[in-house]
Amino acid sequence: MTPITERTECSLDVEVEREGQSKSPCKGDEFSPATHEPLALEPLSSPLREIAESEASRVPTSAAKKPIAPKAVAIKSPPLKGPIIKDKQCNPVDEAIRREILDKAKPALASYRGFFDHRGERWERGGEIRKFAKAQSKMGRSSGDKIAMPEPVSLHFPGTAAVYKLRRELGAGAFAPVYLVENSAPESETETGGGAVAVMGKGSFAIGCRSKLEALKMESPPTSWEFHMMRLAHARLGPQHRAAASLSYAHEMHLYQDEAFLFLPYHPHGTLLDVVNLFRTETSGCMDELLALFLTVELMRTVEALHSKGILHGDIKPDNCLLRLDHMTSDQGLSSQWRADGGGGWSTRGLVLIDFGRAIDMKAFEPDVEFIADWKTSAQDCAEMREGRPWTWQIDYHGLAGTIHCLLFGKYMETARCDQGGLGKAGRRYRIRESLKRYWQTDLWSDCFEVLLNPASSAAAEDGGRMPVLRSMKSIRGRMEQWLEANCEKGHGLRSLVARLEAHAKSRR
Repeated sequence: MTPITERTECSLDVEVEREGQSKSPCKGDEFSPATHEPLALEPLSSPLREIAESEASRVPTSAAKKPIAPKAVAIKSPPLKGPIIKDKQCNPVDEAIRREILDKAKPALASYRGFFDHRGERWERGGEIRKFAKAQSKMGRSSGDKIAMPEPVSLHFPGTAAVYKLRRELGAGAFAPVYLVENSAPESETETGGGAVAVMGKGSFAIGCRSKLEALKMESPPTSWEFHMMRLAHARLGPQHRAAASLSYAHEMHLYQDEAFLFLPYHPHGTLLDVVNLFRTETSGCMDELLALFLTVELMRTVEALHSKGILHGDIKPDNCLLRLDHMTSDQGLSSQWRADGGGGWSTRGLVLIDFGRAIDMKAFEPDVEFIADWKTSAQDCAEMREGRPWTWQIDYHGLAGTIHCLLFGKYMETARCDQGGLGKAGRRYRIRESLKRYWQTDLWSDCFEVLLNPASSAAAEDGGRMPVLRSMKSIRGRMEQWLEANCEKGHGLRSLVARLEAHAKSRR
C-alpha cells in the first residue's frame, strides 16, 4: 500500500520533498494544490503602556529655611486593555498585522531570554548551509560513485557561548529548511530563569533544557513570529500545565536582515504520519482503535489547552504532531493500566505539537473578529475557507478532525454537506465521507466528528454562546478517557501497541 506523504517544515528526522511553492499563505501568493495519492495536507497580548509624568517642585528663594523639595512622582496610567487589532474582519497572517502585533505585544520580544535581534546586519551564510545540505544529500543518494565529503559547517552567533555544528538536513519547506545541529555547550544555554520553563509533568521531560542535538529552523524571509507564538503559548499555560510538555519550545532566535535562525528541541521519534504509514502496511490498513483513541485524547487535550488561552495553532495535521517518548526511570516502567491523569508512567507518552508559523493570538483581535482567507485554498482547508466564508477557530477543529480521520482510516479526510441547504453560521453541516466500522465506538467517533466539523452548532453551550467549543471537546475527551481506562487491556492491550511505536522509533535512528 502506497504510504501517504506530505510537504512540511518540521523538526524531525524525516525526508520531505521540496516544492517551489509556499506552504504558509503569508509567505507566497500560491498554496500547494491538493492531490489525492499522495495527498498534500495543507489544510499577542494586549499592549501595556506607561506614561510617566512629573511635576517640578518650586524651591522658595527666601532666606528662610528651605523646605525639602518633594521627589518627582511617576504617575502610571492604567494598563491599556483590549485587542491590538481593531478590524472586525481581516487576514490574520497578513504581514502588516503581524508586525503591529509584534511591535505592541507585551512582554516585548527583546525582553525574552534567548532572543537576539541582529536586524541591523546581514548574516550571509544561508547559501553555505544550503550548499552543505545539498552536497550531503547527493552523497546519500550516490550508488557507488565517489563523492567528496562536503566541508563541515560550524555556526557561532554573537551573544552565545555555543558553537553549532551542522549535521544534516531533517526536512525542508519552501521557505524554512530544518537542520540537525550539534550544540557544543548545551549546559551554558539552558534556561534557569527569566522565562525558563520548568520540568513538565511527572517524567524527566524538561522543555527549557538544551541538548547536544537540536533542530535549527532557518527562515527566509526572516520572521520572529513562530518564536513569539511558541513562547507566548508556554507563558500563558505556565510551567506546571500538563499540556506544556506537548508543545515544542523555542530555545533561541537570531533575527537578521536576510535570515532568521530558530533553535528547537530535536524530536527523533517521528510523526503521526509515520505512525499512520506504519499501520497502513498491515492487512487492515489502519491502526488499532485503542491506539487511535489514546493519540486522539492526547491531541485533543493539547488543543483544548491552547484554545483556553486564546491561541490557535493554525496548521494541525499529522506531520506537525511528533511522538513524545520521554525518558522513564528504571524503576518506573509503563503500567498496563492506562490512566487519564498520566499516572503509571503514561505522562511520559504522548505527542508534541510543532510548527507555530501560522499560529494566531486571538487575544490580539476583537472578540467578534472574523478572518478571511485571501489565498488559494485546498481540499484540506476548513469548509469556511474553501467557500470564502469568515472563519476563526474552525481552522483548528478541521485540522484536528483531519488528523483523527488519518488515525482511524489511514487516509486523508474528505467531507460532504449533510444539511438541507441551511443558511447562517450554523446552517451548513458537514460529515466525513467514510463510514465508521460497526465494531468501533461509533457513538464516540460520531460525536467527535460532529463537534469538530460543525463547531458553530455547539457554540450555544459555551460561555458567551461563541467558540471555542471547550465544553463540548472536554465532554467528548472525558468519555474517551473513561472508555480507555475500562478497556485499555483488551486485545493486544494499549501498552503493547505503544511498545510497538517505541520499537519503530528506535529503528529510525
